[in-house]
Amino acid sequence: MLGLFITNLIGQPRFFDAGFRVEFYIKTGIVLLGATLPLTLMVWAGPVAILQASIVSVVTFGVIYWAGVRLDLDRRLAATLGAGGAVCGVSAAIAVAAAVGAKREHAPIAITIVVLWAIVMIFALPLASRALQLHAGVAGAWIGTSEFADAAGFAAAEAYGNLTGRVEGIAGTADQTIWAFTLMKVVGRDVWIGVWAFVLAIISITRWETGGGGRKADPAEIWRRFPKFVIGFLIASVIVTLAASQYSLADFNKIVNPALVAPIKDLRTWAFIFCFLSIGLTARVRELAQAGTKPFLAFSSGVVVNVILGFVLSAIVFASHWENLTR
Repeated sequence: MLGLFITNLIGQPRFFDAGFRVEFYIKTGIVLLGATLPLTLMVWAGPVAILQASIVSVVTFGVIYWAGVRLDLDRRLAATLGAGGAVCGVSAAIAVAAAVGAKREHAPIAITIVVLWAIVMIFALPLASRALQLHAGVAGAWIGTSEFADAAGFAAAEAYGNLTGRVEGIAGTADQTIWAFTLMKVVGRDVWIGVWAFVLAIISITRWETGGGGRKADPAEIWRRFPKFVIGFLIASVIVTLAASQYSLADFNKIVNPALVAPIKDLRTWAFIFCFLSIGLTARVRELAQAGTKPFLAFSSGVVVNVILGFVLSAIVFASHWENLTR
């Protein structure tokens, strides 16, 4: 908000933009994100969390991309919007924009829409969960399935978790809300960044850029398009996995998390803070408005499906799993 205020109301020379390193901060943040996600968490998450996250990721991306193409958006913009809604918001939007060779303005458009809906969901999801008196674990899973940014989702999950034990009719514990959210959003959905970037880089090269006629995928071009920081994400995850391999889940939460993961999360938070500040300082509302309402409508169609599907999976299909979730 501070960045947007400065650049749109006060004004600054355009040549300042070169100094606001949005990509540097987001790439650093994603690598640090990998360092907070040891691969063993995938095992501890269990098949239910991974299955639910996979269903949501694929369906949400498909809906947003389909709606974007139907609205005559550039396929690269539609893919960037789809990744932003299906996976990890800002991080995924930037990664996929690079992978598909999107135009310079595509990533800022997706980022702006993602942040807008993420803020709305901070308030909407806890309020809806309270009205429905959802179990703490179920609400956490729903928030993790339907939020579009880690920080915003954590805020929403913490807000609902604070209601447990205080509001009659809300069962479970605050820990269950946070744990379910973490499994669904941070573990389940965020790891799809690399998958979407790799697959869409191939599709962009072989299909979209040849008018649909198809051509042989050039490994060198795919490598050039592929966001290298995703590899950093995986390497960081492997390093932390090796460091935590000798610990059980209980010991991980008691020893490794506060001593190793927590400080890395602090660094990641600052990286994202400077990223959002830089986004605001380089995002001119007048220029973004020129994109029209079509990107917003395409993304919003995915929001509707995402929220409904997330509720059905969390509160009906896998409800017993999330209600009995323990550390």
